[in-house]
Amino acid sequence: MPNRALFENIDSVLVFSVFGTLWNTFAIGGSLLLMAQYDLFTMSFNTFEILVFSALISAVDPVAVIAVFEEIHVNEFLFINVFGEALFNDGVTVVLYQMFKSFALIGSENLSVLDYATGGLSFFVVALGGAAIGVIFAIAASLTTKYTYDVRILAPVFIFVLPYMAYLTAEMVSLSSIIAIAICGMLMKQYIKGNITQAAANSVKYFTKMLAQSSETVIFMFLGLSTISSQHHFDLIFICATLFFCLIYRAIGIVFQCYILNRFRAKKFEVVDQFIMSYGGLRGAIAYGLVVSIPASITAKPMFITATIAVIYFTVFLQGITIRPLVNCLKIKRKEERDPTMVESVYNKYLDYMMSGVEDIAGQKGHYTFIENFERFNAKVIKPVLMRHQKRQSFDASTIVRAYEKITLEDAIKLAKVKNTIQNKRIERIKSQNKVAQALSDKNSIQKTMTPKDLQLKKFMESGENIDSLYMLFSDLLDRKLHEMNTIPKKETEITDDIQDDYMAEVGSRSNLSAMFRSAEQLPSETAFQRGRRQSTGDVIDSTKRADFNV
Repeated sequence: MPNRALFENIDSVLVFSVFGTLWNTFAIGGSLLLMAQYDLFTMSFNTFEILVFSALISAVDPVAVIAVFEEIHVNEFLFINVFGEALFNDGVTVVLYQMFKSFALIGSENLSVLDYATGGLSFFVVALGGAAIGVIFAIAASLTTKYTYDVRILAPVFIFVLPYMAYLTAEMVSLSSIIAIAICGMLMKQYIKGNITQAAANSVKYFTKMLAQSSETVIFMFLGLSTISSQHHFDLIFICATLFFCLIYRAIGIVFQCYILNRFRAKKFEVVDQFIMSYGGLRGAIAYGLVVSIPASITAKPMFITATIAVIYFTVFLQGITIRPLVNCLKIKRKEERDPTMVESVYNKYLDYMMSGVEDIAGQKGHYTFIENFERFNAKVIKPVLMRHQKRQSFDASTIVRAYEKITLEDAIKLAKVKNTIQNKRIERIKSQNKVAQALSDKNSIQKTMTPKDLQLKKFMESGENIDSLYMLFSDLLDRKLHEMNTIPKKETEITDDIQDDYMAEVGSRSNLSAMFRSAEQLPSETAFQRGRRQSTGDVIDSTKRADFNV
């Protein structure tokens, strides 16, 4: 599963898996219950019994989705929305199934308002509790593989055992085991890879594929055997009604949800995407596993089993076989069969940071701001704790800021020199035309409008002194400050005296000027500026060269 694509589309995935499942459950259950009022079915059921069935039949099977959508290689946007919905939809389905099953066993006549409130609250408790268990066991797996690196044969064992323990633990405490193992797997993908060798990673990868294929084969083998071995009650009207409501209500839900999402998303769901998402709602192992576990006290259980198997056969075989020609006919964008290049990966990161800066400038906290904050927290706190080769790092931008200040000062000095040269040429041209008096009056008027700092800079520029040594002085001051910040421990560092903002006041002092002139005599004028240029990259000058610049 592409984790980045999942988090980029987490809004649509949660809408489809939570609200879509609730819509399908109550719409299918309500429609079948309405038909039962007219005695159209051969077996009777009450409200909560049919809601148990409608909850399990709303589950989109992720195994079937992966098998079909990976085979036809649909684009990542469409794949992650259908697969993400199927993955989290199963957790929501199990929560609804357990809640309605408990209501059916208690009996509608024995339920109180508190029971309904508790059932609604349990929906969130079961889902969030399963996610919490998944996080706990993912942390345990990461720490275990981090500190057992020398015993390499144990790493694959922990990778398989701990997620399964998360599943069993969630089942023991009646929480969502599917959400628990899904969250555990997503987090382990982020942090386990850095703690195991490449050989162990390959072993886990191929063993997982083999285990997944074997499990899928066993599940559908049981499904086929149950077709002829289980006790069935064939009701054609109930089967056709269930199949029709599954198809029509899923299509209505997808269209309505995509209409709402398209109003708030930059990446829109096109009409063909909505059709494939509606057509790709395949039922499979989850629905079958839940229907055979319905308590025997529900008298309509045989009819529910028969209808569920019929829906699974129709969606997996008919829809699964015909979805490839439909994708080709509708010209759905396919997935690129290549890995992103290094340049693409780097510029994707740059784009994330740039968009985060745009959101910050606009005063909004959006998707990219959340990604940047999480990555910063992940790099500083989570990865150093859970991964072997990661160390806690703190980013200090002071060196970059100082280097930028030095480069800015260099540009300002160059600009001042150019302006001074142009002004001197202009004065010479005016003198040659016998307009010295008018030029002097213009010069005096200009001086009246100039600020004291500009006058001081102009006076120094016209004095004919070595201007390169001015840059050397400022460069040395900045390098000294950087050296002090890097050598003094952080706890003892308190910047009380930084470089003055009024640079010309610093230059105006006699001591600074004398040190500057001594430096100019010791360094050739044609190389002083080039050496200062190299220092602007942040290199610290050797102490013997710096002694002449002490102020």
